[in-house]
Amino acid sequence: MVERLSISIDDESKEKLERLKDKTRKGTSELIRDLIDLGYEIYQTGVDTESLKAWIDYLAKRQHMILDIEHWRVIFNELERVDSNDFWKQMEEIGLSHALQYKMKGLDTVEKILRYVEKANWYEIKEEKRGIYTLILNDLKIKRFVKVFLEKVFEGQEIKADIKEGFGKLIVVEK
Repeated sequence: MVERLSISIDDESKEKLERLKDKTRKGTSELIRDLIDLGYEIYQTGVDTESLKAWIDYLAKRQHMILDIEHWRVIFNELERVDSNDFWKQMEEIGLSHALQYKMKGLDTVEKILRYVEKANWYEIKEEKRGIYTLILNDLKIKRFVKVFLEKVFEGQEIKADIKEGFGKLIVVEK
């Protein structure tokens, strides 16, 4: 059964719809049905819009990759055993370069940075109170990795914050 539906859209939405029609070469009805299907699938997963946007940002430009947690743990087990100074110097450089990338994305506060990086599944944030965040790490062995990275991101943006270590967590305090 097919039901006719009449909707009102503003000029901006109409322009977006026209661009999507041109890009997909689909008619309005087919495109709207596809968008409803996509929206429904996303809604069913329970994923919030901000997470979805961050994951698209991480993956769409092929600058990040998906890595199974078991691979992640094997890598960090090896890193803990080797303890290479070269690796940690490179991590510092990566943190500094991400400082600029994040700044260009509008990620210029402790909270914005922590929330964005949280979408990479390194940790889960628990906000203790304004300006104090506990990062519950997904694995104990990544503590130094996350700490070095975030310290350099903050340093590169001249953001004042202390990162203190706990067992299985990091505590970030804005100054």
